[in-house]
Amino acid sequence: MSSAPSEKSFELRPSWKQFFGAYILSILAIPLFGIGLITLYFIRKKHKKIIYKITDLYIARIDDRYEHKVDLVDITNIETRQSWLQKKLHIADLVLQTSASNMVLGGLQEPGRLKSILEQAIEAEKVRREQQQKTNAKEPDYKPGSMDKINYLTGLWQQGLISEEDYKKERKHFE
Repeated sequence: MSSAPSEKSFELRPSWKQFFGAYILSILAIPLFGIGLITLYFIRKKHKKIIYKITDLYIARIDDRYEHKVDLVDITNIETRQSWLQKKLHIADLVLQTSASNMVLGGLQEPGRLKSILEQAIEAEKVRREQQQKTNAKEPDYKPGSMDKINYLTGLWQQGLISEEDYKKERKHFE
């Protein structure tokens, strides 16, 4: 029996720099009857709810509403996108493209390094799946209950109750 590989994972969060503009506007709005404090609270809350979970098998973007998972082998391309403000703050968005959809991992520091790590993980997972498909021996297709009949027939032959010729002749009916 083969055991499944242990799944390694780690979690990332967007940098606070991703929300820099919103934080500045909130601070500037504090003198307006505390609206800035309320806004600051909700921006911080939104910032803390976003999690990027990266494992050996998939990448997930989790927030308070939903979880979007993409298998590593389904990713066809990884792009790095930056606005002018993101360039100044040294952060970027990674866009993971699949044949069906795109997933954006926003506000990440060191996006080039993370991109290369993800590309290596994608390649390793593709190689692992190819090897797994090669090593999985295809089991013969038997009709339900036929294995029990073959085992019974083999038992009769081993006990010497039927001859080897009869055993081979009957065995051919099951193959």
